Amino acid sequence: MPGEVTVIGAGPAGLVAAATLARHGARVRVYEKAATVGHRFTGDFQGLENWSSPVGVIERLARIDVEPGFEQHPFHEVNFYDRRLRKSVARTDDPLFHLVRRGPDSGSLDRALLDQAQEAGAEVLLGQAAPRARRGDIVAIGPRFADGIVSGYVFETELADQAHCIISEELAPAGYAYLLICAGQATLATCLFRGQQAWSDARRRTADAFRTLVPELDLADARPFSGYGSVFGSARFTDEAGRLYVGEAAGLQDPEWGFGMWYAMESGALAAQSLLNGFDYRATAQRRFEPMRKAGFANRFVYERLPRRVVPLLLRRVAPSPGLLHRLRRHWAPSLLKSALSRLVLPVFTRTRLRHRDRSCHSQTCDCVWCSHGETMQFLD
Repeated sequence: MPGEVTVIGAGPAGLVAAATLARHGARVRVYEKAATVGHRFTGDFQGLENWSSPVGVIERLARIDVEPGFEQHPFHEVNFYDRRLRKSVARTDDPLFHLVRRGPDSGSLDRALLDQAQEAGAEVLLGQAAPRARRGDIVAIGPRFADGIVSGYVFETELADQAHCIISEELAPAGYAYLLICAGQATLATCLFRGQQAWSDARRRTADAFRTLVPELDLADARPFSGYGSVFGSARFTDEAGRLYVGEAAGLQDPEWGFGMWYAMESGALAAQSLLNGFDYRATAQRRFEPMRKAGFANRFVYERLPRRVVPLLLRRVAPSPGLLHRLRRHWAPSLLKSALSRLVLPVFTRTRLRHRDRSCHSQTCDCVWCSHGETMQFLD
């Protein structure tokens, strides 16, 4: 049993780690420099995907002792569109994903994980920077680099629940644009993995496209939001001082489409279990997460080199297929070929994609992605 453990950062990775430790009797103190959990988010929707594992979302949460005590809505249908806005409908018997809300408010994933950590006995110190981290402490400070961004709007609506996704270089270079509506709330956004400097134009074009697709869409009271993540860096699970890194602080993110919440929560649980049970976190995390990351890098490399005319053909063929979840699971599955390809392409992605700050950032009132998203970095001594 470890002594007192410090967790730096109160995102999903840090809070799951803290709750896991506290439930087993460890003394846990979580430091979060921001005044609230979920400070990087504004109530926007995200998807907890259901295709990377044969285990369903609720059971998968149970395996890391996370109670689904937050708003989560399974979605079985998504309307996909190519760059000419031609529609293909994906329908599945099991959910494609569970929609969750991010941010500090009640009902969000972040707030629920905070409540569960505190109920388990963890001490969470909001608005307090961490002291020097020691051997065995857990670092969950979020992304160290910024190479993928999302920018869009959140708003209220009377429209029925629905999900839309556009694959278009004009709207989302190397990424996708999406509209998610659930229980009277909506998120409209573009996710860019390349050409991030054009985020403002991409957001405007995305809003125009969804107004065309959903004529009843009313953005009059929409509130802008932005976010960024670390996608193309190398993973680091421990350092020379013996500290354990989890979530995006460890470089864990889905390189293909940015569905990184499982990486965050499961790495947090794994780090905590390594302290409780005495196994090598670094070696175990590499075995658990690196094959999936390598498959994602290989898939992204191939996707970005597809001729533009091929993507609409793939959408029309794959999206309506009856075995879509099985096809996605097989597509995401690691292989020796994908691992070999990833070793070649990761240095290219790292060299050409990693970005720290928008060069146009210019003032205290700047509305660039980095400024409007808020400060996220907490530096270690």
